[in-house]
Amino acid sequence: MDAPLQPRLSRRRFLASLGLAAVGGAAAVVAAAEIGSQVGRAQPAPSGTSFGPLDAATPPASPQPSADYSAFRNHYRSRPDLTPPAVLVQVPAGAVAPGLLFCTPSNGSGRDGPAIFTNDGELVWLRPDSGTQVTNFHVIRFAGQPALAWWEGIVNGGIGTGDVVVTDRSYREITRIRAGNGRRADLHEFQVTPQGSALLLADAGVPATSAPGGAGLNGQVLDCAVQEIDLQTGAVLFEWHTVDHVSIDESSIPYSADATAIYDYVHANSIDVDTDGGLLVSARNTSTVYKIDRASGAIVWRLGGKQSDFAMGAGANFSWQHDARRQADGTLTIFDDSTSPGHSRAIVLRLDEQAETATLVRAFEHPTPLFAKSQGNLQLLPRGTVLVGWGDAGYVSEFSGSGELVFDATYPAAVQSYRNFRFPWTGRPVELPAAAAVAGPGGAVTAFASWNGATDVASWDVLAGSRADVLVRAGSAPRTGFETSIPVEGAATYVRVVGRDSRGAVLGTSPVVAVSG
Repeated sequence: MDAPLQPRLSRRRFLASLGLAAVGGAAAVVAAAEIGSQVGRAQPAPSGTSFGPLDAATPPASPQPSADYSAFRNHYRSRPDLTPPAVLVQVPAGAVAPGLLFCTPSNGSGRDGPAIFTNDGELVWLRPDSGTQVTNFHVIRFAGQPALAWWEGIVNGGIGTGDVVVTDRSYREITRIRAGNGRRADLHEFQVTPQGSALLLADAGVPATSAPGGAGLNGQVLDCAVQEIDLQTGAVLFEWHTVDHVSIDESSIPYSADATAIYDYVHANSIDVDTDGGLLVSARNTSTVYKIDRASGAIVWRLGGKQSDFAMGAGANFSWQHDARRQADGTLTIFDDSTSPGHSRAIVLRLDEQAETATLVRAFEHPTPLFAKSQGNLQLLPRGTVLVGWGDAGYVSEFSGSGELVFDATYPAAVQSYRNFRFPWTGRPVELPAAAAVAGPGGAVTAFASWNGATDVASWDVLAGSRADVLVRAGSAPRTGFETSIPVEGAATYVRVVGRDSRGAVLGTSPVVAVSG
């Protein structure tokens, strides 16, 4: 008989794996929250270090997991090739916005994304490992239709070299969007504009003397180029270089005299279109958000950092920030990684550009203070809720508009997910459903059914028999998570499974598989 397969990671198994007895009720939630913050949460960096593996100022050693994460992965009989990290839900979904969770969890020992999960932490879709790092996984509109997009490539020292992959509802690759003018797309940003173009970052090392304030410096600095790409032709419509406009004196990162190192003095990590068509560029290593005139390329204003044009009101300061976005109501949202040591937050600011003042409207903070040494994002959602991805702290939370925590989860097997999003999504995979079947004690057979990426399956039928070409209905069960187990009625040598929607219509049928055991 086959060795028993590790089941889906539950709260009880999670606690037990850490040497704790499972506890019930509210105590279990509290215990899991405390333990999750130890396992999945980034701790303050040692003296002299401030940057996580995806967002470092200088190339670190290859990230290594700090624990054996194999116990925190889910395994499936029907899809043994998929072993996604578990998602531990600590605050069950309350009045959250509709949609699924989109993330790119990674712990340094393997590549786990892109991945889609339900509010219960159940896997919906996982792209099998392609050998590349993945970030910024979200839903876009492409050629008038919903599509998936993510960056994939190689990461070295927090800077990525790769392309943006776009797939349709069936998870088939439609196209790859590439940076222009001989550069490769960086991992930090990709946005589709209503005009049918894409905004991305394309970084490259250039002589340090190219940047303002770089006279007399040896080695290279990292030039973060903002590019706007036509989605149909790939033509570069706009390009803006940090070395043409941002002085080295603005950086909070000390200059290294090592001529072999690339000095990442700006580290741009987000681009957004402002209400007047200008661009908002967030730069982590200057702790500044820059407003760029798209016609002239001139910097209109600086928010934060050493040369801020704004008087910052009480609580409005931020540092090492990510994901600066102009919202429909005119506010500016930012993920503030570390205003104070060991404490990150998502903030909403009101800017008065005439009076040059910045006022804090609201701050969203985790009940257990989290420290994101790098990464992080904020997404405003329908119904007024706010989704916060806590970067390398390994959490994702959703808040009501008034600040109540209405959903909270952590990735115990992952150090980080660069950004986290919630989107409605309907997936219709080209591949067939998958099946497995195992004979247990006394010859009783259990079938296992799954369909990677299918969102409309409501129930499964199992067909079974002694011959592969003669199978009859031998059981059914409602869909339960990514993989559903179905008791098979009577003896069986071969099985196949049939997925049905909520009306009973057949959506897909698996190949026939032999019963093992």
